[in-house]
Parts: sequence; structure tokens; C-alpha cells
Amino acid sequence: MVATVDPSKHRFVVGVDFGTTFTSVAFAHTASPEEVKLVQTWPNGRAGNASADQVPSEIRYTNPPTRVKKWGYEVSKITNSETSSEPLRWFKLLLQGQSTPAAPDRDSMSLRTLVLRHGHQRTTEHVLIRTSENAVDTVTLLDEWAQPRDMRGSIFTTPTITPAQKTAYALQELEIAPVTVVEDFLSSVLKITTESIERTYDIQWVRESTVEYVLTIPAIWTDSAKALMVKAAERAGFGAHRVDFNLVSEPESAAAYTLKAIQPNDLNKNDTFIICDAGGGTVDLISYKITDLNPLKLDESVSGTGDLCGSVFLDERFEKYIRGVLGDKVIDDMKPRSKYEMMRTWEEKVKFTFGNNEDAEDDGYEVNVPGVPDNDETNVEDGFHSMQNDAVQKIFDPIVNRIIDLVKQQVLAVERKGDRVAAILLVGGFGSSEYLLKRLKETRYGMASVELQVLQPMNARSAIARGALLRGLDGSIVKKRRARRFYGSLSNTHFQEGRGWDEHKYWDIKKEEWKVREHMNWYIKKDMVVGNTESVTLHFCRTLDDPIPAGRLIFHNDLLECNLQEAPEFKWEDPYAVHRVCTVTADLTDVPQYKFRRFSNSSGQKYCVVSFDLRVTLVDEVLKFDLLYDGEVYGEATTRFEAD
Repeated sequence: MVATVDPSKHRFVVGVDFGTTFTSVAFAHTASPEEVKLVQTWPNGRAGNASADQVPSEIRYTNPPTRVKKWGYEVSKITNSETSSEPLRWFKLLLQGQSTPAAPDRDSMSLRTLVLRHGHQRTTEHVLIRTSENAVDTVTLLDEWAQPRDMRGSIFTTPTITPAQKTAYALQELEIAPVTVVEDFLSSVLKITTESIERTYDIQWVRESTVEYVLTIPAIWTDSAKALMVKAAERAGFGAHRVDFNLVSEPESAAAYTLKAIQPNDLNKNDTFIICDAGGGTVDLISYKITDLNPLKLDESVSGTGDLCGSVFLDERFEKYIRGVLGDKVIDDMKPRSKYEMMRTWEEKVKFTFGNNEDAEDDGYEVNVPGVPDNDETNVEDGFHSMQNDAVQKIFDPIVNRIIDLVKQQVLAVERKGDRVAAILLVGGFGSSEYLLKRLKETRYGMASVELQVLQPMNARSAIARGALLRGLDGSIVKKRRARRFYGSLSNTHFQEGRGWDEHKYWDIKKEEWKVREHMNWYIKKDMVVGNTESVTLHFCRTLDDPIPAGRLIFHNDLLECNLQEAPEFKWEDPYAVHRVCTVTADLTDVPQYKFRRFSNSSGQKYCVVSFDLRVTLVDEVLKFDLLYDGEVYGEATTRFEAD
């Protein structure tokens, strides 16, 4: 039925959960915000199926030069006669991957660098984890499934990330940038969303209403990845950032929806809870403290954490399992449609039901393997491979164990601040897993080793999109956010004898004193409160010739970051731990030059000192820089990220 409410002074709000494997969209109008609708009219989608609420985050270019494509459910309609390349999957991960530091964080080693410590011979293969916008780099990873069978599954090592790897190399061959693939996918999502809104409401009413979009991003994303997401969304037609659309973290969206959906619950004012957003590619965790219940207001208790340990890695581990059982040749010789059917039945009959099917625990699970001959040794009969419960558990456990470790770390971080965790809120596509829910409930947490209440809302798969919608309707419920890492800039500081700085000192000709290079000014400390209502001021000082040469009042300053728990005082102390985030350009040409301080040294050389500030605010998950001189705002400083 078409709605016909007066649109005067009202707007549509659209929440977009762009996921690694699936994407969901929820929308409503401010005139009737309780009437939440999900986009379900995806091309080639299966109406009435639970998956209709979401669309696969997949693309296949049928004409790469013109970027003509199939996307979403269209991609799965593969015929054996088609010779097109395989679909591009997991491309969302490439936005984050291209800003991956060159060296691992020594405080919390990436799972990519973990190895099995059993002393067995290892094989390796090259796996993509970092790209630039138009280039690909590789690193070497352990092939965990090259271990003897009895050692497999003992630890999760973020294995080969096959679809992301294939996508990265395919894009290199196609000469298409990862950010462009995201743009193309989001533009298709936007088109179907617009059609869904126009189909639901009176067309004239739709045209008279404005539309605000809220797009979700992982909490663990770097600032470079966020900047790429903004670029992709703007190119896709979502409008201007901070005008027509905003970004919000997936855990914040989850909190907004879950606390409203699960009523009644035992959470009270001053309680702290953990959001565990287990998605397809990433698992994000963040802790919030309830500061008010009506209206709901939250503060970040400790900064967010997470890792690449989402449900797609179950698919990866299953494929390695089935290759180990049937052999590589059998899998490689499968027709595209047959392989698609095998993976579909794995997902629908095994992955989505594991832990919630008592009969299967005794009788096993069946996966379709079309064309594979019957064989008692490989448990294949009538085109189906039978998987025993313990085999499925070995696929799940390493990844689930990693998620449990992340939750335990969050609990301990909260307790170190003197608070107590009251509950864990489990959301996301993987968050709907009954097995993951069961394992989290059985685990003991914290210094007191106690079980915690684990809440799982209805519609867990669409919780992020629904929460993003609420964020757009009601505004942010999070008032205090915390920095995920250290932020700062380089400067030269006064030399001090006896500090071991001799190798790095130099003589400042203008000021006639010894100085030391690469001193780190960490303006924002890890876990420091910084958000929409909080700002941090970065102070910069430049020494210039007097008179000032033309063009010298435009300064380019690198913003640097560090993920260690204790950041170095000088960059040269640990150069691999300090990474460039972006370059901030401050243009002071509009500042009257009489305001600059002028000096002369003993040689009569004249110089002036230009001091200015950059005020940093975290606005809707993205850093915003305002340029100030002598306390007066001279506009917003421009930024250029590593991936630009």
C-alpha cells in the first residue's frame, strides 16, 4: 500500500550496511519512523527467502573497459557455458588492506603473522594483504592446511583470504582500482534503494522529501580506509559527505538497534556492555557505558578492537577441508555451477545451521558435490558428501576461539578501568550463529572468571542496517568516543646532553642551537576521549626567512599514527611502528603578515616564526581539521590520505 503522508519538513533516512559478504539496507520516513522497511527487491533475488533482506556483495564485470557488470544475486546465475572471469568478492577488505602497516604491531601481532609451533615442515604461498589504489603488494603467509591432518585447526591464522586475493589480482589485470569496484557496487545498491522507496511511497511525496544516508564501517578501519569509503560513496551518487551522508561505526549501529530491540533487558544506568559485531569479514568489538536510559546515551568505555575473523573464513576453511577430502583435481575440475551449488549447500545447510540442529549432530551434514562419483572413503553418495559433526566443529573452532579471545580482552580492558561488564550483545551475520552464541555463553570472563549474559536480538543479520537507520533518525547515542591509536606529528626539539641523542642532533643555523630530529608530538593518545563534542589542538611552528618568500605560507604537515600501547618519543627509536595517516595542508596566506613574530640572530640574519594550530575533531568516525591562527578560525584544513 502506498503511503501518502504530507512530506513537509520531513525526510527519508536510509541505513546502509555494506558488508564483506552481504549488504543490507533499511529505510523509513521521519513522518512515520516506526515503519521500518528493508530493501528486498534485489535483482534475481529470492523473494520470501530469509536472504531477501540482504544482497551478496559481489560483482562480475562483463565488459571491464565500460564497467558493465552483473552484481549481487545476478552474479550467482552462472551457466557452465559462460567463459567470464569469476566474481569479485570481499573487495570491501581491500579498502582496509591498502593502508595496512608495513610492519606488524609488536603489542598485538596480527593473525597474519602467527605460525603453528609444532615443528612440522611448512609450505607458504603469497597472499595479498595490502594494495594501493592502483597497485598490489603481497606478503607470505603460512598455509595452515599444509600441516598434518592431526595438527589442522589448532590455531586460526587468517588463512589465504582466497576471494580477496583473487579479486586483487583480477583488478590488477582489469586495471580497475578497488575503490572503483566499491563505487560501482554502491551505485547499484543506491539505484535499487531509490526504486524501493519510490515503489513504497507516493512518488510526488518522495520527490518533495530529502534523503539522508547513513553508511556503516568497521570500527577497526584506518583513517585511510574511511577516506576511501567516503570517496566511493560520493562517486556512487550518495551526495556530499557530512551533507547528504554520514559514516557510523558498525558497533554503534548495533548498539542503537539492539538496546531498543531487546526489551525488557537487565541493563541499567552506569552498566557497561560489549558489542560483538561478528560479520562476514571483520569482527568488531567495543565497550559502551550507559550514561542515561531515557533518552539512551552511551560513552565509549574502552576503544574498539577487532580482527579479520568473520564468517568468510569458515568458507575458506571448508574449501580447504573439502579439497583435503576429495583432492584438488576434483574441485578444480568442477563446473562453475557445480562449485556454486557446493558452496551454497555448505552455507545454507551447514554453516547457518551448525549448533542449532540436534539431528545433524548425530547424523551429520550433507553438502552437494555434483558430478563427484560415489566413494565410501570420501563419504560421497548420490552427489552428496556427508560431513561429521566433529569435522564441522574443527572448521568453526579456531575462528570462534579467536572471537572469544577478543571478547576476553575487552572484558579485561573494562575491568582495568574499574568497571564491570554486565552483558555481551551479539549481532551481525556471523552473530546469528547458534554455535557462536553457545560458545560465548559457556565461556568464563575477566579476573573473577565468571559467565556473562549474552544477548542476541531478533533480525541479527539486519541489525547493523536497522541501527544505522536509527542513528539517522535519532542522532548519535554515543557522546564520548575514544581514539583507537596514537596520533601526532614530527618536530625538531632541543638537544639534551646525556640522553643518547647525539647521533640525531643537528645545528639550527637561524636559532643557533643544537636540535634533535624526528621528535614525536603525540597530541592524541590511544584510548583518549575525542569525538563530536571533544577536540584536540595540534600546535605547529615554522621558521621562515624574512621577508617571507611567495608561496611559503602553505604548509604540508604529515599526521602520523602508532598502534603500540606505548608510543616512541622519537620516530627513529621505532620507525616501523609509526605510519603516515594523511597530509594536512594549512594555507595561511589570508593571515596578515604583521601578526608573525620576527627575529634576528647574531649574524644579522632575519627570520620570522609562524605558529598555527590544527583543531582535530572526530566527526561521525572521520577526522576533521580546522585551521586556527591566534585563536581565530581560518577555515577547514584540507587532507590527502595515503591512498589518494
